[in-house]
Amino acid sequence: LFPTICLDTSFGGVIPSLLGFLEGRVATMSNNEPLDFSLFGDVIIKPSTGQREDPKQALMGKIVLLYFGAHWWEPCIKFTPKLHLFNQLQEGREDFEIVFCSMDRSRSDYDQYSEKMPWWCLPYALSTLPKLAAVYHAHGIPHLVVIDKDGKVITEEGVESLKNDPVGKSFPWRPIRIVDLLPEYYLMQEDEDEAMLSFSDLDDKYMLLYFASKADSRSQDFTPWLVKAYNILKNKRVDDFEMIFVSGDESQASFYKHWTEMNCGAIAFEDQEAREGLESRSTLVMLGPKPEDDEENFGDRPVINTEVRAVIENGDYITDFPFYPKPWGDLCRTTDDINTHKCLIVFHEGGDDEEQVAVEEAVKEAAEEYRGDEFIKFYWANDVDSTLSSNIRDACNLGPPEESPKMVLLDMKSDGSYYISRETD
Repeated sequence: LFPTICLDTSFGGVIPSLLGFLEGRVATMSNNEPLDFSLFGDVIIKPSTGQREDPKQALMGKIVLLYFGAHWWEPCIKFTPKLHLFNQLQEGREDFEIVFCSMDRSRSDYDQYSEKMPWWCLPYALSTLPKLAAVYHAHGIPHLVVIDKDGKVITEEGVESLKNDPVGKSFPWRPIRIVDLLPEYYLMQEDEDEAMLSFSDLDDKYMLLYFASKADSRSQDFTPWLVKAYNILKNKRVDDFEMIFVSGDESQASFYKHWTEMNCGAIAFEDQEAREGLESRSTLVMLGPKPEDDEENFGDRPVINTEVRAVIENGDYITDFPFYPKPWGDLCRTTDDINTHKCLIVFHEGGDDEEQVAVEEAVKEAAEEYRGDEFIKFYWANDVDSTLSSNIRDACNLGPPEESPKMVLLDMKSDGSYYISRETD
């Protein structure tokens, strides 16, 4: 239903105005297998010097940056010069190499684009390139993957990391572990007193982080609902669950006034460094238990869901614990950060009740059956009064709601690219 080259906008366009939506802070480290040098072919080259080398000989034991890009895509043209920063980082830094993985459509484009590159390049039209791109989720370009010396992925968000750290101060951008941000102790209310308990006692438990402040009206409205849900969950899951309040209050008095409305744990108001380090734009975040093996997820607690508030508000918290994200949802009610993943959206505000229900069921079924390598979340949009839905509809030039549904594939991570399906059935 959509073009297979996800960045060819001849079927759609770009939505720069929507790029300011909620910021995600969860990094994905999806591929932890050793580096497969067979995917690099027999030789890598430096077109600027003519140097040729066996990939394993050139890259073994080094940090490797895989840069997927193409001469025909303007965002790559703008991004490539930023990579020259790494020419200045060689001295006194961990040994690393950049490998350009060309997605160019012609040999002439490849030659023109790579001839002045000072780093390694894969040969043009390498037969193993599609598999390499699939392994490292190069579904949009530019795409920069940083791989550690042992072959494990440090980050697949190198483009964003370089944007946020243009001088490479934190390179190679190893993730800041949540377990390192947590303080040694947390507070717990006991009768009318408070106790300091060790965070390590929670290592084998699911942990729900609640970010809120008394001054925030949304927190005031939501806290009573959350307290009710917490009490129910705590009674059912005494041994494997705890909630921790991470206060955004500006005074200790406000902190205590807010915390005493709950009976969960809390990071002490005095632990400002921990509270600020954990700060999130999400209200409610579910973390999994800390891995016993430090090799798993870098020894950090896995982030299960950053949008648990919607689960609580929808009343799904009793049966769905620990709230793994569903691959589908109502765009008009979602609190998801749509900047972080591709979205397939079916708009049918002009349909009657029966047609809208049919759309919801069809979207759910398609989402459950989807087996692609890349995460895509499926949404329906049936509420004509939804601000988010209306903004996306306008930005994609869909026009006013009609009797027939409209389907759009939206990719905010690729400069707001979108594609409109011709299917209406």
